[in-house]
Amino acid sequence: MARLRFKNDWFYPLSPTTLSEMQFEDLLIQNSEVFRASSWIVRFKKAIYAAESSARADLAIIDRDYREWFVVEVEMTRHSLYGHVLPQVRTLRDGFYGQPEAEYLSERLPAADPARVADLVRGKSPRIVVIADRASQDWGKVLAGADVEFITLEVYKSELNAYIFSVDGGLPQRAHDLVSYCTIHPMLPRQLIVESPASLGIAANERLSVLWEGQMIEWVRMDSGDSCYLRTRGPVRLKTGIRYALLVVEDGQIELKAVGKEGIES
Repeated sequence: MARLRFKNDWFYPLSPTTLSEMQFEDLLIQNSEVFRASSWIVRFKKAIYAAESSARADLAIIDRDYREWFVVEVEMTRHSLYGHVLPQVRTLRDGFYGQPEAEYLSERLPAADPARVADLVRGKSPRIVVIADRASQDWGKVLAGADVEFITLEVYKSELNAYIFSVDGGLPQRAHDLVSYCTIHPMLPRQLIVESPASLGIAANERLSVLWEGQMIEWVRMDSGDSCYLRTRGPVRLKTGIRYALLVVEDGQIELKAVGKEGIES
């Protein structure tokens, strides 16, 4: 049996049947910094509905700067990948997230700003993450094919009831200068769909000056339902089918840049 040495103590791996899923969740919440610095991790047991199914996740991880969030499915590898895990995460991936989900999170995070949580949820759907108690190449390959992140956290315990962890995988890291990714509205050529509204620093109907191709363009934030847009009357030539990024440049100004493959000019 493999064991680990840490600070003059020996730590032994826990059997896969030692911890219940709830106990495993408790360990994840108590050690959230293992997965994401400057973030909150909170239980997220609300039913999420997709077109033809529903599912309940286990946890949510929210950046304290409200730029990104993740919905977490906690799994024990003794569970069926194809019969249980994959259907669950597909529903969470394709599900709808809106104001009820934002209110659910805010109620459980008194330290968070409810308005900014609402903005966060209004943006792009969260990334889905599976955190499991054992490493599995098969699980990693199948979940990657479903656009789901896979992290394993193996628990080791000493005779003094202390815990350490062996972690494989991690959450994708966001660039520090990135405010938000955007795409051009397919029907409105001067309107950007904002993926991370909470990062804009402005409320609905407020204005934001953005540098684009050497010109300063003024945009107005517009919220509609569970979506956020930036709209301008300025002379912009954007393209559908590609992604744009709002970036903070050296002087603190925000600049809009095209990223990804080429598209069609609007």
